[in-house]
Amino acid sequence: MKETLLTDFVEPVPFIKKATKATSTTDIESLVATLGVTPEQDYAFDEEKPERGWHSGKFHWVPVGRERGNAGRIKHANYPVNPIAERTINGMEALIELARQREMARNNSTPAPKSPREAIDRYFGIPALDVLPKLDNSTQSKGIRAKARDLARQLRLRLVFDKTLREFTVIIEDDGVGQPPALIHKTLLSLGSTTKADKLYLIGVFGQGGSSAYAVSKYSWLVSRRAPDLLGGETDGAGWTVIKHIFPRGRRDDYFAYLACHPDGRVPFVSKVDADKAGLAHGTRFVHAGYDFGRGGSAITRQLYQSMNHVLYNPLLPFELYVGPTSAVVYGNGYRLSSLPSRGNLPLFDKAFPELHGGTRGRS
Repeated sequence: MKETLLTDFVEPVPFIKKATKATSTTDIESLVATLGVTPEQDYAFDEEKPERGWHSGKFHWVPVGRERGNAGRIKHANYPVNPIAERTINGMEALIELARQREMARNNSTPAPKSPREAIDRYFGIPALDVLPKLDNSTQSKGIRAKARDLARQLRLRLVFDKTLREFTVIIEDDGVGQPPALIHKTLLSLGSTTKADKLYLIGVFGQGGSSAYAVSKYSWLVSRRAPDLLGGETDGAGWTVIKHIFPRGRRDDYFAYLACHPDGRVPFVSKVDADKAGLAHGTRFVHAGYDFGRGGSAITRQLYQSMNHVLYNPLLPFELYVGPTSAVVYGNGYRLSSLPSRGNLPLFDKAFPELHGGTRGRS
Protein backbone atom coordinates (compact mmCIF):
# COMPACT_ATOMS: atom_id res chain seq x y z
CA MET A 1 0.00 0.00 0.00
CA LYS A 2 1.31 3.45 -0.94
CA GLU A 3 2.49 5.86 1.76
CA THR A 4 0.46 8.98 2.48
CA LEU A 5 2.68 12.01 1.90
CA LEU A 6 2.73 15.36 3.66
CA THR A 7 2.85 17.02 0.23
CA ASP A 8 -0.68 15.70 -0.41
CA PHE A 9 -1.96 18.33 2.02
CA VAL A 10 0.52 21.13 2.73
CA GLU A 11 3.85 22.64 1.70
CA PRO A 12 6.41 20.67 3.73
CA VAL A 13 8.89 23.42 4.60
CA PRO A 14 6.41 25.96 6.08
CA PHE A 15 4.64 23.11 7.88
CA ILE A 16 7.76 21.69 9.51
CA LYS A 17 9.05 25.17 10.41
CA LYS A 18 5.75 25.87 12.15
CA ALA A 19 5.90 22.46 13.81
CA THR A 20 9.32 23.14 15.34
CA LYS A 21 7.84 26.23 17.00
CA ALA A 22 4.74 24.47 18.34
CA THR A 23 4.68 24.80 22.13
CA SER A 24 1.01 24.34 23.06
CA THR A 25 -1.93 22.02 22.53
CA THR A 26 -3.62 24.55 20.24
CA ASP A 27 -0.44 24.81 18.15
CA ILE A 28 -0.43 21.06 17.62
CA GLU A 29 -4.18 20.89 16.97
CA SER A 30 -3.88 23.57 14.29
CA LEU A 31 -1.10 21.61 12.58
CA VAL A 32 -3.07 18.36 12.60
CA ALA A 33 -6.15 20.19 11.30
CA THR A 34 -4.30 21.00 8.07
CA LEU A 35 -3.79 17.29 7.33
CA GLY A 36 -6.03 14.54 6.04
CA VAL A 37 -6.48 12.35 9.12
CA THR A 38 -8.91 9.46 9.37
CA PRO A 39 -11.03 10.01 12.52
CA GLU A 40 -9.91 7.77 15.34
CA GLN A 41 -13.33 6.08 15.46
CA ASP A 42 -13.16 5.15 11.77
CA TYR A 43 -10.06 2.99 11.92
CA ALA A 44 -9.45 0.17 14.40
CA PHE A 45 -5.87 -1.07 14.23
CA ASP A 46 -5.61 -4.83 13.75
CA GLU A 47 -2.15 -6.20 14.50
CA GLU A 48 -2.71 -9.17 12.18
CA LYS A 49 -4.17 -7.12 9.32
CA PRO A 50 -3.32 -3.44 9.84
CA GLU A 51 -4.35 -2.60 6.27
CA ARG A 52 -7.95 -3.60 7.03
CA GLY A 53 -10.07 -0.46 7.04
CA TRP A 54 -7.13 1.75 5.97
CA HIS A 55 -8.28 4.80 4.00
CA SER A 56 -5.92 5.46 1.10
CA GLY A 57 -4.45 8.96 1.01
CA LYS A 58 -5.06 9.61 4.72
CA PHE A 59 -2.99 9.55 7.89
CA HIS A 60 -4.21 7.18 10.61
CA TRP A 61 -3.89 6.79 14.38
CA VAL A 62 -1.82 3.67 15.08
CA PRO A 63 -1.14 2.41 18.65
CA VAL A 64 2.30 3.16 20.09
CA GLY A 65 4.25 -0.07 19.83
CA ARG A 66 1.48 -1.20 17.44
CA GLU A 67 -0.20 -2.64 20.52
CA ARG A 68 -3.83 -1.81 21.35
CA GLY A 69 -3.31 -2.76 25.00
CA ASN A 70 -0.52 -0.26 25.64
CA ALA A 71 -2.26 2.04 28.13
CA GLY A 72 -1.32 0.09 31.26
CA ARG A 73 2.35 -0.01 30.30
CA ILE A 74 2.52 3.66 29.40
CA LYS A 75 0.73 4.89 32.55
CA HIS A 76 3.28 3.42 34.96
CA ALA A 77 5.03 6.66 36.03
CA ASN A 78 4.12 7.63 39.59
CA TYR A 79 5.70 11.09 39.68
CA PRO A 80 5.40 13.64 36.83
CA VAL A 81 9.11 14.50 36.85
CA ASN A 82 10.15 10.88 36.24
CA PRO A 83 9.15 10.78 32.53
CA ILE A 84 11.09 14.02 32.00
CA ALA A 85 14.16 12.45 33.59
CA GLU A 86 13.72 9.34 31.42
CA ARG A 87 13.48 11.44 28.26
CA THR A 88 16.61 13.34 29.31
CA ILE A 89 18.48 10.07 29.82
CA ASN A 90 17.36 9.02 26.33
CA GLY A 91 19.02 12.20 25.06
CA MET A 92 22.25 11.29 26.83
CA GLU A 93 22.14 7.86 25.18
CA ALA A 94 21.64 9.49 21.78
CA LEU A 95 24.81 11.53 22.27
CA ILE A 96 26.75 8.45 23.37
CA GLU A 97 25.41 6.43 20.43
CA LEU A 98 26.41 9.17 18.00
CA ALA A 99 30.00 8.97 19.24
CA ARG A 100 30.00 5.16 19.20
CA GLN A 101 28.60 4.91 15.66
CA ARG A 102 31.17 7.38 14.37
CA GLU A 103 33.89 5.38 16.08
CA MET A 104 32.57 2.26 14.31
CA ALA A 105 32.54 4.09 10.99
CA ARG A 106 36.27 4.78 11.41
CA ASN A 107 37.06 1.22 12.53
CA ASN A 108 34.25 -1.28 12.94
CA SER A 109 36.46 -3.67 14.88
CA THR A 110 36.87 -1.26 17.79
CA PRO A 111 35.52 -2.94 20.95
CA ALA A 112 32.52 -1.22 22.48
CA PRO A 113 32.78 0.41 25.90
CA LYS A 114 31.79 -1.99 28.66
CA SER A 115 29.72 0.54 30.62
CA PRO A 116 28.16 4.00 30.27
CA ARG A 117 30.91 5.42 32.46
CA GLU A 118 33.60 3.98 30.20
CA ALA A 119 31.78 5.45 27.18
CA ILE A 120 31.79 8.92 28.72
CA ASP A 121 35.51 8.64 29.50
CA ARG A 122 36.33 7.47 25.98
CA TYR A 123 34.14 9.75 23.90
CA PHE A 124 33.89 12.94 25.93
CA GLY A 125 36.92 12.93 28.21
CA ILE A 126 35.15 14.10 31.36
CA PRO A 127 35.03 12.41 34.77
CA ALA A 128 31.88 11.74 36.78
CA LEU A 129 30.19 15.11 37.21
CA ASP A 130 30.51 15.15 41.00
CA VAL A 131 34.29 15.03 40.53
CA LEU A 132 34.37 18.30 38.57
CA PRO A 133 34.35 20.55 41.68
CA LYS A 134 37.31 18.58 43.07
CA LEU A 135 39.53 19.43 40.11
CA ASP A 136 42.28 22.01 40.60
CA ASN A 137 42.65 25.27 38.69
CA SER A 138 45.17 23.98 36.18
CA THR A 139 44.74 24.64 32.48
CA GLN A 140 43.86 20.97 31.96
CA SER A 141 41.12 21.07 34.62
CA LYS A 142 39.67 24.26 33.20
CA GLY A 143 39.54 22.55 29.82
CA ILE A 144 37.63 19.61 31.29
CA ARG A 145 35.09 21.94 32.91
CA ALA A 146 34.68 23.83 29.64
CA LYS A 147 34.15 20.54 27.80
CA ALA A 148 31.41 19.55 30.26
CA ARG A 149 29.73 22.92 29.81
CA ASP A 150 29.85 22.55 26.03
CA LEU A 151 28.30 19.07 26.25
CA ALA A 152 25.38 20.50 28.21
CA ARG A 153 24.47 22.64 25.19
CA GLN A 154 23.83 19.48 23.16
CA LEU A 155 20.96 18.35 25.39
CA ARG A 156 18.24 20.86 26.24
CA LEU A 157 15.19 20.67 28.48
CA ARG A 158 12.62 23.47 28.28
CA LEU A 159 9.59 24.22 30.42
CA VAL A 160 7.07 26.53 28.74
CA PHE A 161 3.96 27.95 30.41
CA ASP A 162 1.11 29.31 28.29
CA LYS A 163 -0.68 31.95 30.36
CA THR A 164 -3.72 31.98 28.08
CA LEU A 165 -4.27 28.22 28.11
CA ARG A 166 -2.94 27.83 31.65
CA GLU A 167 -0.91 24.82 30.59
CA PHE A 168 2.67 23.59 30.68
CA THR A 169 4.68 22.15 27.83
CA VAL A 170 7.89 20.16 28.31
CA ILE A 171 10.39 20.05 25.44
CA ILE A 172 13.41 17.74 25.34
CA GLU A 173 15.81 18.02 22.40
CA ASP A 174 19.21 16.49 21.74
CA ASP A 175 21.91 16.78 19.08
CA GLY A 176 22.46 13.03 19.12
CA VAL A 177 22.41 10.29 16.52
CA GLY A 178 18.69 10.61 15.66
CA GLN A 179 16.64 8.09 13.71
CA PRO A 180 15.89 7.77 9.98
CA PRO A 181 12.18 8.21 9.18
CA ALA A 182 11.62 4.58 8.19
CA LEU A 183 12.78 3.28 11.59
CA ILE A 184 11.13 5.69 14.04
CA HIS A 185 8.11 3.41 14.58
CA LYS A 186 10.49 0.56 15.46
CA THR A 187 12.69 2.57 17.81
CA LEU A 188 11.37 5.79 19.35
CA LEU A 189 7.77 4.54 19.19
CA SER A 190 8.36 0.95 20.24
CA LEU A 191 7.28 -0.68 23.51
CA GLY A 192 8.91 -3.71 25.08
CA SER A 193 11.32 -4.31 22.20
CA THR A 194 14.89 -3.14 22.19
CA THR A 195 17.95 -2.46 20.06
CA LYS A 196 20.03 -1.79 23.19
CA ALA A 197 20.34 -5.18 24.90
CA ASP A 198 23.84 -5.85 23.55
CA LYS A 199 25.02 -2.27 24.08
CA LEU A 200 26.51 -2.27 27.55
CA TYR A 201 27.55 1.36 27.10
CA LEU A 202 23.94 2.58 27.10
CA ILE A 203 21.72 3.10 30.13
CA GLY A 204 18.20 1.83 29.43
CA VAL A 205 17.03 -1.30 27.65
CA PHE A 206 13.39 -1.32 26.61
CA GLY A 207 12.80 2.42 26.20
CA GLN A 208 9.47 2.43 28.05
CA GLY A 209 10.34 5.02 30.69
CA GLY A 210 10.20 7.99 28.34
CA SER A 211 6.92 6.75 26.85
CA SER A 212 5.22 7.39 30.19
CA ALA A 213 5.32 11.09 29.27
CA TYR A 214 2.44 10.40 26.86
CA ALA A 215 0.20 9.59 29.83
CA VAL A 216 0.66 13.05 31.37
CA SER A 217 0.50 15.01 28.11
CA LYS A 218 -2.51 15.97 26.03
CA TYR A 219 -0.40 15.75 22.88
CA SER A 220 3.19 14.85 22.14
CA TRP A 221 5.04 16.01 19.04
CA LEU A 222 8.07 14.06 17.83
CA VAL A 223 10.60 14.89 15.12
CA SER A 224 13.88 13.07 14.52
CA ARG A 225 16.62 13.08 11.91
CA ARG A 226 19.54 10.68 11.64
CA ALA A 227 23.07 12.05 11.47
CA PRO A 228 23.72 12.15 7.68
CA ASP A 229 27.06 10.33 7.99
CA LEU A 230 25.40 7.41 9.81
CA LEU A 231 22.40 6.57 7.64
CA GLY A 232 23.57 3.02 6.99
CA GLY A 233 21.72 2.81 3.70
CA GLU A 234 18.52 4.42 5.00
CA THR A 235 17.03 7.46 3.29
CA ASP A 236 17.89 10.86 4.74
CA GLY A 237 15.11 13.14 5.93
CA ALA A 238 13.17 13.94 9.09
CA GLY A 239 10.39 11.78 10.48
CA TRP A 240 7.66 13.34 12.59
CA THR A 241 4.40 12.42 14.26
CA VAL A 242 1.87 13.35 16.93
CA ILE A 243 0.93 11.11 19.86
CA LYS A 244 -2.31 11.30 21.84
CA HIS A 245 -4.58 9.30 24.14
CA ILE A 246 -7.51 7.60 22.40
CA PHE A 247 -10.74 6.43 24.03
CA PRO A 248 -12.56 4.17 21.53
CA ARG A 249 -16.30 4.65 21.36
CA GLY A 250 -18.16 1.89 23.17
CA ARG A 251 -14.99 0.22 24.45
CA ARG A 252 -12.96 0.23 27.65
CA ASP A 253 -9.53 -0.42 26.13
CA ASP A 254 -8.13 3.09 25.79
CA TYR A 255 -4.69 3.37 24.23
CA PHE A 256 -2.02 5.82 23.08
CA ALA A 257 -1.61 6.28 19.34
CA TYR A 258 0.48 8.21 16.84
CA LEU A 259 -0.10 9.47 13.32
CA ALA A 260 1.15 6.96 10.75
CA CYS A 261 1.42 7.22 6.97
CA HIS A 262 1.35 3.48 6.21
CA PRO A 263 -0.32 0.39 7.73
CA ASP A 264 3.08 -1.00 8.71
CA GLY A 265 3.39 1.86 11.20
CA ARG A 266 5.81 4.15 9.41
CA VAL A 267 5.56 7.81 10.42
CA PRO A 268 5.16 10.83 8.11
CA PHE A 269 8.38 12.49 6.98
CA VAL A 270 9.96 15.33 5.06
CA SER A 271 12.72 14.80 2.51
CA LYS A 272 16.39 15.65 2.95
CA VAL A 273 15.95 18.74 0.77
CA ASP A 274 12.96 19.97 2.77
CA ALA A 275 14.60 19.13 6.10
CA ASP A 276 17.65 21.16 5.07
CA LYS A 277 15.47 24.09 3.99
CA ALA A 278 13.64 23.96 7.32
CA GLY A 279 16.95 24.00 9.20
CA LEU A 280 16.50 20.59 10.84
CA ALA A 281 19.80 19.21 12.10
CA HIS A 282 20.33 15.64 13.31
CA GLY A 283 18.91 14.64 16.67
CA THR A 284 15.50 14.17 18.28
CA ARG A 285 12.91 16.58 19.67
CA PHE A 286 9.96 15.64 21.89
CA VAL A 287 7.33 18.26 22.71
CA HIS A 288 4.93 17.16 25.45
CA ALA A 289 2.09 19.70 25.38
CA GLY A 290 -0.53 20.07 28.10
CA TYR A 291 1.79 18.41 30.62
CA ASP A 292 0.05 17.49 33.87
CA PHE A 293 2.25 18.08 36.91
CA GLY A 294 -0.55 17.11 39.27
CA ARG A 295 -0.32 18.72 42.67
CA GLY A 296 2.93 20.40 41.68
CA GLY A 297 0.92 22.96 39.73
CA SER A 298 2.49 26.33 39.06
CA ALA A 299 5.16 25.68 41.68
CA ILE A 300 6.95 23.49 39.14
CA THR A 301 8.46 26.60 37.56
CA ARG A 302 10.41 27.10 40.79
CA GLN A 303 10.96 23.44 41.59
CA LEU A 304 11.96 21.80 38.31
CA TYR A 305 15.65 22.68 38.67
CA GLN A 306 15.78 21.16 42.16
CA SER A 307 13.69 18.16 41.07
CA MET A 308 15.90 17.30 38.11
CA ASN A 309 19.06 17.64 40.19
CA HIS A 310 17.47 15.31 42.74
CA VAL A 311 16.11 12.65 40.37
CA LEU A 312 19.29 12.67 38.26
CA TYR A 313 21.62 12.75 41.25
CA ASN A 314 24.82 12.13 39.32
CA PRO A 315 23.90 12.06 35.60
CA LEU A 316 26.35 10.81 33.01
CA LEU A 317 26.17 14.09 31.11
CA PRO A 318 25.08 17.60 32.07
CA PHE A 319 22.23 19.34 30.26
CA GLU A 320 20.71 22.77 29.93
CA LEU A 321 17.40 23.57 31.61
CA TYR A 322 15.31 26.52 30.43
CA VAL A 323 12.38 27.70 32.53
CA GLY A 324 10.77 30.68 30.85
CA PRO A 325 13.47 33.31 30.30
CA THR A 326 15.94 31.74 32.74
CA SER A 327 18.43 28.95 32.13
CA ALA A 328 20.83 26.83 34.14
CA VAL A 329 23.00 23.76 33.69
CA VAL A 330 21.95 20.63 35.59
CA TYR A 331 24.90 18.62 36.90
CA GLY A 332 23.02 16.70 39.62
CA ASN A 333 23.01 16.99 43.39
CA GLY A 334 26.24 14.98 43.62
CA TYR A 335 28.00 17.87 41.87
CA ARG A 336 26.18 20.48 43.97
CA LEU A 337 27.13 18.79 47.23
CA SER A 338 30.74 18.42 46.11
CA SER A 339 30.74 22.15 45.33
CA LEU A 340 29.96 23.18 48.90
CA PRO A 341 32.76 25.17 50.58
CA SER A 342 35.00 23.73 53.24
CA ARG A 343 34.59 24.56 56.92
CA GLY A 344 37.95 25.67 58.22
CA ASN A 345 40.56 23.16 57.13
CA LEU A 346 38.06 20.31 56.89
CA PRO A 347 36.08 19.69 53.70
CA LEU A 348 32.34 19.45 54.21
CA PHE A 349 32.25 16.55 51.74
CA ASP A 350 35.54 14.83 51.03
CA LYS A 351 34.46 12.15 48.58
CA ALA A 352 32.86 11.79 45.18
CA PHE A 353 29.58 9.99 44.62
CA PRO A 354 29.66 7.18 42.04
CA GLU A 355 26.67 6.90 39.73
CA LEU A 356 24.07 4.23 40.46
CA HIS A 357 23.14 1.42 38.07
CA GLY A 358 20.28 -0.03 40.06
CA GLY A 359 20.41 -1.22 43.63
CA THR A 360 21.22 1.07 46.55
CA ARG A 361 24.22 3.01 47.72
CA GLY A 362 24.10 1.44 51.16
CA ARG A 363 23.08 2.56 54.60
CA SER A 364 24.73 5.37 56.47
